[in-house]
Amino acid sequence: MIGPKILQVVFDELEVAYRDPSETISIERIFYFALLIFGVALFGGILRFLQRRTIQGVARQTEFHLRADFFQHLQKLSASYFDNVRTGDLMTRATSDLNAIRMVLSNAIMYAADATIFFGFALIIMLRIDTTLTLIALLPYPILALLVRLIGKRLYIHYEGIQEAFSNLNTKVQENLSGVRVVKAYTLEDSEIEHFQDLNQEFVNRNHKQIRLRNFFFPLFRLFPGISIAVLLWLGGQHVIDEKITFGEFIAFNAYLMMLVRPMFMLGFIVDTFERGAASMERINAILNEEPEIYDGDTVKWNIKDIKGEIVFKDLNFAYNGGPPVLKNINLTISQGTTLAIVGGTGSGKSTLVHLIPRIRQAVRGTVFIDGIDIQDIPLNTLRSNTGFVEQEPFLFSDYLRNNIAYGVETPDDEKIREASHISDLLSQIEEFPDGLQTLLGERGMTISGGQRQRSALARAILIDPKILILDDAFANIDTQTEDTILNRLDEIMKDRTTIIVSHRISTVKSADQIIVLEDGSIVESGTHEKLLQQNGIYAGIYETQLLQDELEEL
Repeated sequence: MIGPKILQVVFDELEVAYRDPSETISIERIFYFALLIFGVALFGGILRFLQRRTIQGVARQTEFHLRADFFQHLQKLSASYFDNVRTGDLMTRATSDLNAIRMVLSNAIMYAADATIFFGFALIIMLRIDTTLTLIALLPYPILALLVRLIGKRLYIHYEGIQEAFSNLNTKVQENLSGVRVVKAYTLEDSEIEHFQDLNQEFVNRNHKQIRLRNFFFPLFRLFPGISIAVLLWLGGQHVIDEKITFGEFIAFNAYLMMLVRPMFMLGFIVDTFERGAASMERINAILNEEPEIYDGDTVKWNIKDIKGEIVFKDLNFAYNGGPPVLKNINLTISQGTTLAIVGGTGSGKSTLVHLIPRIRQAVRGTVFIDGIDIQDIPLNTLRSNTGFVEQEPFLFSDYLRNNIAYGVETPDDEKIREASHISDLLSQIEEFPDGLQTLLGERGMTISGGQRQRSALARAILIDPKILILDDAFANIDTQTEDTILNRLDEIMKDRTTIIVSHRISTVKSADQIIVLEDGSIVESGTHEKLLQQNGIYAGIYETQLLQDELEEL
């Protein structure tokens, strides 16, 4: 803000020298003023560098912590939350929306500080030079402030729509790439491309609406300062002629008014960025404000560091989100060190029942107990770290095979990894891989077979040395001979530990200590393999059907 005041002194001295030949100004004094202006500009440049480095650095750190908090919160949310949330939308919020917030914390705040300081100091100095001229020159600015308020609201709405369209686009790409094999199998590439083009066009159209509004908005920040300068030239010139202000003051006043052009133009960027950031922050907060359905409550007994494995269900009923009951009046005791097998048709509630044990789904309090303790009183970390869970469609990361198997262990030992792989009958195949355990898997582990993925997931569950092992149709892609080998090896390591096997194959469950048959969410049969065959009920019917299928396959 000092530069125009230096110019004022220079031009006033030049004016005096011009009007009175007896008054002179030396070339040395002009050089001094030029050097002074250069020094001010250099010092200002250094300060601006430090300003940008400081604010931009803080903005990046804030973005870092906000993204970390966002990801950490996603990890805390219950599995049921992700049933109805699109992955592409979450990716957009974690990237594009957070970037918009960073822009507010960096450039927008920096420019807002610039605009406020420039405008405040310039206004004070201009009022001291000529109050009337200042008030007249600033007349257009209240109109501009009103337009900023009105257009800002519309920008906010547009940005919300743009981010929503971008989420749709991301979701389409993510789902299409994940399901690329289905797309190719049904030769629907052209249809998918057409659908993507529609979403892409919608994204472009929403951006066009926002661009048209900005194209109307930003020129206003050139127009109104231009009007002010025109008023200054006309009225300010009159004031110089009438000797109400000096020529130097006129030059300084004009310089300060020109200084206001940049803050006014920056105001357009500031409003635009703040509205974008506000829309994005609302989208981020919508996730951060979600409360996890499953968490450690006030009744948790933090002194529980281990479990033994006895599981009891008492009068259990369960439904998803207030829907019809999926499990009805389940009463079941699974003694420590025994094997329970669960059989039943599709939709009978088998997977739902086993999901309640590690609290992937939340049962009503007082219906599920482990070692005589209500499951909600056991710390989640203790419960899940002592439970090995293998699903029919296991998830493998795009990482080395070794890291996938050792995923649940902090300091994995290669010997134990090989032992777990041997139990899951995967070790012999790993040794045939060119890179062994260092084999890099593709997306979701698709570079190995379905059976190998299931056995990798089983090895991962075995490696954590669980007190409870849950196999939810974990042998669906494994032949019966390999299955028998694995089950025999599991019998050795799961002594005194609890095993729950969900399967459609009678050959998988027939050696279990206890077998239950679920139908429409209820236990309709219970007993050993021999006892259930004698009952000649549902289980016996499934057994006879599978025997017949095996005979037909042999033919």
